[in-house]
Amino acid sequence: MDKQQLLAQTMAFLMCTTPDTPLGKLLNFCLATKVIAGEGNKTSLELAEALLDNPDTLLDWLAEVIDSDSNYSQTELRAVLDLPLKTEGNNQAFMAGVFAELEGLEGLF
Repeated sequence: MDKQQLLAQTMAFLMCTTPDTPLGKLLNFCLATKVIAGEGNKTSLELAEALLDNPDTLLDWLAEVIDSDSNYSQTELRAVLDLPLKTEGNNQAFMAGVFAELEGLEGLF
């Protein structure tokens, strides 16, 4: 897949959600972070796949993404605070909401 096609698909995907939904909040966090792949670090794709393969690891995943660079921005902090991180049950419900919204996007683009 060429980069323009990937960009078009990504833009279409982003236009199908809003920042106040679980998926939108997760995407907002992803936009606020900057993953720097280097020695010992995972790539952004590896990090994304790790969360989708193991959604119960949301808290650990957030910490790993945040720690992937040493620059903690206010935008990144606000994006984390928008996520419901109070209890494990909330985290599971949040990720269930992400997957439910994702299923609802099927066929939109």
